[in-house]
Formats: sequence, C-alpha cells, structure tokens
Amino acid sequence: MAHADAAFKMALTELEGVDELSMRVFRAFVNALRLHRQLMIAALAEIDTHPGQAFCLRFLAANDDVTQRDLADSLHLAPPTVSKMLQAMEKAGAIERRPDEHDQRLTRVHLTTAGHELEAELRTVSAAQINETVGALSEHDRRELGRLLEALSANITTALAARKRPSA
Repeated sequence: MAHADAAFKMALTELEGVDELSMRVFRAFVNALRLHRQLMIAALAEIDTHPGQAFCLRFLAANDDVTQRDLADSLHLAPPTVSKMLQAMEKAGAIERRPDEHDQRLTRVHLTTAGHELEAELRTVSAAQINETVGALSEHDRRELGRLLEALSANITTALAARKRPSA
C-alpha cells in the first residue's frame, strides 16, 4: 500500500500546467477520500459488512421490491456484480429474491427483517463516522468546507456537462 501511495503522489507532482497550490489541494482532497474509505471499510468490518453491501442495503431500505436489474442500474454496477453481492446478502438473511408476479423473467429484491435491522445499524455506524470526522471540525470550518465542496461539485458538474455536449 505504501508503494502505491508513493507512486500516486509522484504522479500527481508531475502534472504540467497545474499550479502548486491546486496540486496541494487536490492531493489533500484525494487523501481525505482515501482515508474516509479506509475508515468506512474498518467500521463496516466491525459489523461484518462490505461497503458495497452497505450501499445496497441503504438503497433497498428506500426502494424495497426493486428489480435486480434496476438495482444494478441504480448502483451503477454490472448485473453479475450485483448478483454475487445479493447471493452473499441472501445467505446472510438480509434480503430475499422473488420472481416478479407479472414477468417471471424479472427478479425482485426485498429486505428481510434482519436486513432492516442491519440497515439501521449501518445508519448508526455512518452517523458515528460523520460525527467523529466532519463533526469534530469547528462549526466555522464545517460551513467553509461545505461551501468549498459545493463550489467544487458545481465545477465538476459543469465539466461533466461540457463533455456530454456534442461537439460542433
């Protein structure tokens, strides 16, 4: 892991046309994302859950009785990936898969009682993680970070929209 981190940092320092301050901010942002992911993986491991399953459970809690195909589309995952994840969740008793009543080609996914309980536990873990990290910042810093991240998100949204426009 240390080797990959060093290679990543070296690659970021070699970008031409990017000022030093922008690179420093970008590295800090990417590092925060990487550390957040590590913390989330560690917290979820304590309750024997994988991050992908956590997102799936959160989605199913809000969208019970969704088709497996729609679940894959909504999570932006390949159907075989979702199928494998659902197999593990079904084996753990968190979900049930049933054929669609009107179209036997479709499979619908339902949270079980155990799945609802696990999803509630995941919300507790998420709240604790947010309080431990973002919540530990001063109110002023949280407001400023929120403002800056919203501005960054707007810039990213603009860049994405520009890439989607057909070229003249």
